[in-house]
Amino acid sequence: MQSALGLQALSWLRQLEQRLKVSGSEAVNPGKKTAAQVVHWCIEQELLPAHSANLPKVRFDLALLAAIATAQHQLGQACFRDNLAAQSRLAAAKVSQQELKSAGLKPRQQRVLLRLNQPTQQAVLHTEFIDTDWQQLPLQTFDALLVVENLDCFYQLAQFKIELPYQQPLVIYRGDKLYSSGSKALKAEWLQHNKPAIYFGDFDGKGVSIALNEGYQAMLLPAFAKLQQQASAAMLPDKQLKFLPAIEQRPASPAFQLYQQLLCQQLKGLRQQQMQGMVLDPIRLIGA
Repeated sequence: MQSALGLQALSWLRQLEQRLKVSGSEAVNPGKKTAAQVVHWCIEQELLPAHSANLPKVRFDLALLAAIATAQHQLGQACFRDNLAAQSRLAAAKVSQQELKSAGLKPRQQRVLLRLNQPTQQAVLHTEFIDTDWQQLPLQTFDALLVVENLDCFYQLAQFKIELPYQQPLVIYRGDKLYSSGSKALKAEWLQHNKPAIYFGDFDGKGVSIALNEGYQAMLLPAFAKLQQQASAAMLPDKQLKFLPAIEQRPASPAFQLYQQLLCQQLKGLRQQQMQGMVLDPIRLIGA
């Protein structure tokens, strides 16, 4: 079986090619570990003379790198020119027999957990939870993005009285280690289109910090009088006090200023789970 170059050697070749596009050629020390791997592979493929490994320097140019790329494709090996980081394992398998699990997209890297509410024929609301690649979603058909922090609240969202002034909101779970990268990528794409993104999580230091610093325009909260009645210092953990100075310094919208003062000055919070049964509206965070 033909030997194949690993990720480090592929990366070395990719960086070398970028330099050669400027310089044309480069003398490489074949005694260094990664360079030695590439030189020995080239000797094995008869792209370099057998004595090359014993030379003080081996000259690489664009013609040699083109020959290396051709040989890798012919051998069914990963090519240094392939964008391995953007490939799924299935896509990589189509072009290479070589398995490089750590190089490409992880199976869940682009996936999100979303919630769809659809009326059935009996006019009863039917809820579906879908694990899907966010890139396959028709984002243009949704008019707002609602990101839910805690998984238990996401699954039991019907227990909350949510008032959204939108016809077709996209509701997703913000994510744990399984879904966070997909959720983050979806939101980044969403924000490029200047459509509203709303955060629904705990009203505490960390939750408000996420809402203020991750591109959300609004946070889903009860009316201030109701929240003030239910909030307590017990629901603002000491470990979250570190977030408060930065939150207090942020210029808040008139609608959010009272919430900001309750959190930062009275040191009171409210867990997302405690908001069940309350009417929840998107409270604008910054601006008029």
